[in-house]
Amino acid sequence: MTVIAEHRSHSPGPARDPGTDRGRVVLFSGGLVAWIALLAFGALALMAVLPMILPGYMSASITSGSMMPTLHIGDVVIAADYDGNEAPSGTVVVYEEPRKHDLVTHRVVSIDQSGSYITKGDGAGINDPTPIPAANIRGEARWIVPFVGLPRVWVAQQQWIQLILTGVVVVMALWLARFAFDPRYDPWPEEPRSDVDVST
Repeated sequence: MTVIAEHRSHSPGPARDPGTDRGRVVLFSGGLVAWIALLAFGALALMAVLPMILPGYMSASITSGSMMPTLHIGDVVIAADYDGNEAPSGTVVVYEEPRKHDLVTHRVVSIDQSGSYITKGDGAGINDPTPIPAANIRGEARWIVPFVGLPRVWVAQQQWIQLILTGVVVVMALWLARFAFDPRYDPWPEEPRSDVDVST
């Protein structure tokens, strides 16, 4: 005697999008790329923000090209708080400019007889005109986070077009990223299987 077990049907899952397979591949792939880009930017932004809340570190955005090619406009420098010890020549330091009281990131060239630092931007042909007292040093550069400081620079310089375009790109990336998680656009769906148990 042959017994065929009751056929157990499987849910067909979400309805497939009526679009073509090629269209699904394009949207799915675009969603993956957008998701990876958003994760990468988010990770860099987190790295730039963490020093603001971690003791012993600070961050500074680069707003000019004076340190090119080492640093570019929009880079964020992560610096360890200055410990008071002498910073040797070649050290990149973040300091408060004595006249304008702005934070500047330049390289130490030498130390004068008074103990003040002579600094220079890597992209500049001459030393900075004003020696920097040790009391004005805020930190010594440790790491560079590329380009995530650009929105802050654009706001400070009132470059609204770049800021708006960046916002549009982020919104589009968020919209596109959803296709990477929508099973209707998965180009390689798992085919449902029917379980038939045949026993004699």
